[in-house]
Amino acid sequence: MNEHRFQAMGCEVIVRGGRAAEQAEVERLFRHRDRTFSRFIPASELNRVNKAAGRPKMVSGLFASTLEVALRAARETDGLVHPPLGAALEAAGYVRDFSQLSPDPRPTGPASGPRSVSLIGRVVRIPDDAVLDLNGVVKSLAVDDGLALLSGEASVSAGGDLAARGPLTVALPRGEAVELRRGALATSGRTKRWWLRDGEIQHHLIDPRTGRPSRSPWTEVTACGATCVAADVAAKAAFLLGDDGPGWLDARDIPARLLREDGTVRTTAAWDRDVREAA
Repeated sequence: MNEHRFQAMGCEVIVRGGRAAEQAEVERLFRHRDRTFSRFIPASELNRVNKAAGRPKMVSGLFASTLEVALRAARETDGLVHPPLGAALEAAGYVRDFSQLSPDPRPTGPASGPRSVSLIGRVVRIPDDAVLDLNGVVKSLAVDDGLALLSGEASVSAGGDLAARGPLTVALPRGEAVELRRGALATSGRTKRWWLRDGEIQHHLIDPRTGRPSRSPWTEVTACGATCVAADVAAKAAFLLGDDGPGWLDARDIPARLLREDGTVRTTAAWDRDVREAA
């Protein structure tokens, strides 16, 4: 299967399958989404919305539909996966592209929890003390939308997000592997995107209940879903729920694999069932 690789959204994107023109279109899609939603590109639409905090702001159709996905994720996770947590990320030191972060001796800023966001049609209003960060849903949506541009058996992966059409063997954290036969896999964790601030490890998964990087016992959570967005939201919610994560996943019949620091693996009933059926 032919393959195309490029860097976007702070990670390597791998496109497999489809024609060369289709793969180029996937790359254009990722770069356009990056220019639209990056906190680290001054002229991005996201930054224009954040600068208008406290006032209504007309946004593009793409921005409105992406924000609606993020707000739906917040509702379905009781606010755990919440878009207006950019201020908390900045307070923890995530103020530039991850590849440019270096140890910072300064103390972290004040904790910042979720804020309400209003979206009516294409008009957005965020509180004057809020900062939107949509990177999670932006990347997983780009994976889903990128796959839709490819013909035949194909896959798109970006960081820990993957969607495939046709069977695909996928490596999992700590050396295991699984065959994805349909749908998507997403992994959320704290082992790759971390940095030092005031001598303490910080990471990008903010717990909205504390406004700080999560103290979850899991290092990485991998979830399976019909779409990459669904898998990503489930993995993030389970990570943030800590010891309650497996029960939350089981209650929703979501196949998932959770990994602890010591290498202990916990899988949900749906994951075990699907593996048995495949075998």
